[in-house]
Amino acid sequence: MTGANGGVDSAGVAGVPGEPSGSRRMIHILGAVLVVVVLPVAVLYLLLGEFGSRAMVIGLLLGVLGSKLGGTRRMLYLAPAVGVAGGLGAITAYDWSWVVLLAVLGVIAGAGMRFGWLPSLLMPAFAATFPVATSSPGQAAVYGAIVGIATLYGVVLARRFQAPQVVEGNRVSVPAAVGVAVVFGIALGGAAAIGVALGWTEPYWVPEPVLLLLVYILLGKRERVRQKALGTAIGAIAVVPVAIAAPPTWAVYLIATVGLLLAVATYKTYWLYYALFTFSLVLALAPPGQAGAEAAHRGFEILAGIAILVAGLAILHPLATWLAKRYPEPELAGRDEPAKSPAQPFPPS
Repeated sequence: MTGANGGVDSAGVAGVPGEPSGSRRMIHILGAVLVVVVLPVAVLYLLLGEFGSRAMVIGLLLGVLGSKLGGTRRMLYLAPAVGVAGGLGAITAYDWSWVVLLAVLGVIAGAGMRFGWLPSLLMPAFAATFPVATSSPGQAAVYGAIVGIATLYGVVLARRFQAPQVVEGNRVSVPAAVGVAVVFGIALGGAAAIGVALGWTEPYWVPEPVLLLLVYILLGKRERVRQKALGTAIGAIAVVPVAIAAPPTWAVYLIATVGLLLAVATYKTYWLYYALFTFSLVLALAPPGQAGAEAAHRGFEILAGIAILVAGLAILHPLATWLAKRYPEPELAGRDEPAKSPAQPFPPS
């Protein structure tokens, strides 16, 4: 807004009267990150080491993500469940009881589609998938408590940046919800079972794409399934020349750091971002002299998870379509909108 003297009114700096400018908003974001993220994580790291800091980070991420997908109110209700799931994941990681836990949480999340709660109910499944393994129930209880409290912190942060209170998910009939629950439970439990059966030390990389790509599908970004598969393959292949050259350890870490910075810079091009991310992750985590084996291992884990998700969707789509036509979900009373066609929870690409 321009005043009589040709200047710019302070109220119109951001383009809308009364709203902060872009620079002020960035300062607010950085301040919130320092207070709500960096400070608690640093304190818990000093007190409990990686055990506490990882629990804090996971809880914060799930609080923010769950608030975006399902709303802050629902995440307030689910924060204790996220903590319990994280604690159970910590005490069961990573054996066959962990596989059963993920399968059960997958069934619960899928059944939540009956009430439009599938996006929010994915958060307990996330918490149980990526725990820090503990050796005693007491440690698991502390871990779960931190995850639950951190989830509430994440909800507070999401509310600070105007996350909606409730996001209505897709609702389906009871038979359709049962179908979603069974398929998702089998997919998540089956993905976890692969890593456990093969004795992998980090079996969560197999169910990771099942959960993450399902989130992208719920956000309307189904193309990320193909892009993640392509990026994983390219990133794993790109590690091979580095493994053959066998540079010193400091050079490997330098290459991984550069790759990670490039990944951040290209995040809008998802396949390239994930290729660089996979490349950097494999180099950073591989023991000296084993980058090639680590690349093959990690690439197989992620691609196996993607294949399980694709197979599940291939089964679920025709099943859900048939059930939606046979058992249509009635419109809620009091709605002013025109009736819609039967919902397809996972439409084809």
